[in-house]
Amino acid sequence: MAAHSATPETMPFLKRWRLEQEAITLGVVAALVLLLAFGAPAFLNANNLDSLQTSLAPNMIIAIGMMVLFITGLFDLSVGAVMGLSGIVTAYALSAGFGMAGAIVCGLAVGAVIGLANGILVAVFRINHLIATLGMMYMVRGLVEVMLIGTGLGGFTEFPATFTLLGNGQVFGIYGMFIFALGLVIAGEFILRRTVLGRRLYFLGGNPEAAGMIGINATRLRIGVFVFSGLMASLAGVLVTARIGMANRYLGVGLEMNIIIACLVGGGSIAGGKGSLIGAMLGVGFISLMTNAFNLFEVPSEWQSSVIGLVLVIVVVIDAIMLLRKQRLSWATIFGTRFLKAGQ
Repeated sequence: MAAHSATPETMPFLKRWRLEQEAITLGVVAALVLLLAFGAPAFLNANNLDSLQTSLAPNMIIAIGMMVLFITGLFDLSVGAVMGLSGIVTAYALSAGFGMAGAIVCGLAVGAVIGLANGILVAVFRINHLIATLGMMYMVRGLVEVMLIGTGLGGFTEFPATFTLLGNGQVFGIYGMFIFALGLVIAGEFILRRTVLGRRLYFLGGNPEAAGMIGINATRLRIGVFVFSGLMASLAGVLVTARIGMANRYLGVGLEMNIIIACLVGGGSIAGGKGSLIGAMLGVGFISLMTNAFNLFEVPSEWQSSVIGLVLVIVVVIDAIMLLRKQRLSWATIFGTRFLKAGQ
């Protein structure tokens, strides 16, 4: 009797929805939560849980934009700088007499414009996305320094109460910004899974040449995802500024690498064509819990950077191996026949 090929209805749930790696990340996150709950009594302290919520929310929002880029085979190193500049522009607009809505629009416009510039550099002028966004990161950081001339180390610190409520409002003990971030994840996941746009993004990342042959406008999509990533980074910058009541040169510094690691841990791939916003959320949870564990167990800061860097290397190596295996290469081809024989 001929073997029947698997159909979506007969596939296991995780495989059907392409969530195998996300399930592993969920297991790791759950293990971390249990470890911290039983090994560090301060973990369940109300202040610590509040701190976790307010660090998770903006990082989740930025990771949404970054994961969409990963799906299309791209990434953006300027998101941390965009986050900082957007917060400062919003604060500057408020201090100049703009209403809250107008100031927020100014902050979001910064992200959209920088994202548009990144998209044009990558999609139109065909500049490598690492070089283009790295250069943009330094340019934006320079703008931050220019805008803060004469403000001192604290930057902008005076904000209307209605604005700070955006980052500090709670509903039954849960921060509004965290609920908002969850809502964005759910809405974004629906778009990726259930709409033509979502399918085109996966197809573009998985097979760019074939995407062009079937009429997908790769240039427009790539510009669009960079604009979206810039908007998400600027939105996070506005919310963090409202949360801490301050906009200074340190906002978002070094954040881009944590977001990239979170997306890779959550199932994204540098090669593109895979990933989910659920995975991005779980990856952010993993990084945030690790950082929280370092603080609770008083791990020296120099070791924290080493561990985060090690996680990045491991995840990238695993991603590269899985990509080669997807191309049906044997283990001997991947690692080299001599290497395997030497280990025997």
